[in-house]
Amino acid sequence: MNPKYVTECASCEIKDDIKQQLCPYCMAQKVIKGKWKLLIFWHLQQGTKRFNELSRLIPATQATLTRQLRELEFDQVIERKVYNVIPPKVEYSLSPLGIKFGDVTNSMGQWGMTYFQSMGLMEPTE
Repeated sequence: MNPKYVTECASCEIKDDIKQQLCPYCMAQKVIKGKWKLLIFWHLQQGTKRFNELSRLIPATQATLTRQLRELEFDQVIERKVYNVIPPKVEYSLSPLGIKFGDVTNSMGQWGMTYFQSMGLMEPTE
């Protein structure tokens, strides 16, 4: 586990009885925090992608995309495979833990659709 998260959780000032209930939500939020991380998850659910593919699919700067991919790799929700070839080849895929997150992203997508419909921004689907 990321030592930074452990330190943050240990120093959290929320009462212990409430903290035990909130910590899993807080931890999930810390892992997916970042403007493009949910899109990265969604695209990797579709299959393994090279960096340039993700870069074309996600309108983030190269530096931001690199940073968020590194954070997700550090948190062990994506895997990075480097091939020893010229030109360099790097592929990203979901780790087993990241694959389990698929249900969450699907639920968020369904909720987002419901939200759009309730705000009148999209026609209901049948």
